Amino acid sequence: MRERLRERLAARAPQKLVLSRFAEAAVLVPLVQRGRGFTLVFTARPAGMPTHGGQISMPGGKRDAQDADLRATALREAAEELGIDPAAVDVLGVLDDVATPLGFVITPVVGWLDDPPPFRPHAREVEGVLELNLETLAASYRDAGERVVAGRTYRLHEYHAGDRVIWGATARMVHQLLDLLD
Repeated sequence: MRERLRERLAARAPQKLVLSRFAEAAVLVPLVQRGRGFTLVFTARPAGMPTHGGQISMPGGKRDAQDADLRATALREAAEELGIDPAAVDVLGVLDDVATPLGFVITPVVGWLDDPPPFRPHAREVEGVLELNLETLAASYRDAGERVVAGRTYRLHEYHAGDRVIWGATARMVHQLLDLLD
């Protein structure tokens, strides 16, 4: 699956968004092979966070001035939030940019983790780690209508994992990834 996904990402031109007054951000879309299945790693944000409190997301954040590019942003943030060594990530490519209502344009960087060590969540930014099987995630899909962000209409997606709901920008990224794997 790793090489097939790398080829599919390389064969397409990801949609880049440049929106005035929107900040650049990036997330790592971390994939792991577990036995014969494949999982996607998510973070659960603490409820008291000033933005995205209580939400399920992928490790990432705003681009810092010292970041060489958005790939570096995604790897730095994954190291800060989950203790993922950037050298342990095989970057496969990027998905389409995703705009958020809070004024961010997020670049999703797809990365493969071979046999990752236990994640070390940063207590202030991550309440917990969820590792969800891709087939189970795909089967939990719900269409949630449409929304306009920055003048663009987006289809809203939801994925359900027990009592947790993955929605918004994170769900759009999951949807893009699953479409590439079909």
